[in-house]
Amino acid sequence: MAEDRKKDSTIGGLMRTGRNILQEAGIENASGEVRDIMMHLLGASPAKLFVMETETAPDKIEEIFSSIIEKRSTHYPIQYILGSTCFMGYDFLCRENVLIPRFDTENLVAAAVNAVKAENRPLRVLDMCTGSGCIGISFFLERQKLGVDDCVTLTDISQDALNLARENARKLTREPAIDEKSPGITIKRSNLFEELEGNMYDVFLTNPPYIPTDVCDTLMKDVKDYEPRLALDGEADGFAFYRRIIDDMGGYLNEGAHIFMEIGYDQYPAVRDMLEAHGYNDIDVIRDLNGLDRVVSCVK
Repeated sequence: MAEDRKKDSTIGGLMRTGRNILQEAGIENASGEVRDIMMHLLGASPAKLFVMETETAPDKIEEIFSSIIEKRSTHYPIQYILGSTCFMGYDFLCRENVLIPRFDTENLVAAAVNAVKAENRPLRVLDMCTGSGCIGISFFLERQKLGVDDCVTLTDISQDALNLARENARKLTREPAIDEKSPGITIKRSNLFEELEGNMYDVFLTNPPYIPTDVCDTLMKDVKDYEPRLALDGEADGFAFYRRIIDDMGGYLNEGAHIFMEIGYDQYPAVRDMLEAHGYNDIDVIRDLNGLDRVVSCVK
């Protein structure tokens, strides 16, 4: 018994116990999440964690680890527990009341950066419904690698989202821009285009709410119980925000502007028709790694 007790108190033993608890709770990637949690607590790389698995866990680590596992077993998002997540290779802060960045959304950023790779001048960029700021900030950072400092504006109706986006901008870039026409990141509260009168942009990026209202209640527990409904619910048919955005965005885009919008897997035909009706050109769809329609792109 003493030997079993000692074994269970090792870092590896705690991880096995945690994995079993999460698996029983229906957490899909229980093993990976347990490793992420332990690496976060120990400040260890995957290789270092492997070496440390036979070591006895400090009492404090065991206590915190057990508390985190208990909380995660309720399906409370691990990104909120750890306070951050990786997006485009950057570490973005995460917090309740703000949508968690998704891996699939990286497709939008990568496509947008590639579309303007020949542009050596600073571009005016709008990231609407920015949430954590992951899209606009990652675009800015990727363009910086190419030697260009764009003027990126992040907008949202949620003050919680804007507060977090500002923290991420300060964490990952320099201090915010002086104004929207200066290189850097500008944060602005706006209900879609309401507060943007007089501004014109060369690149438009958005991941608006697009899940139909009745589908929101069928989402996995991690999402429907904990992530903000405001960032998910696209009203009755899921297209409410696309209609409003596409109706109005032409008055805020320079000729030749590039547009990238994340969409639901079955929404491309309808969004394409809306764009065609408003005279947009070069309409295309970008698929995610699962082969599902994920981003629609076009040019004004």
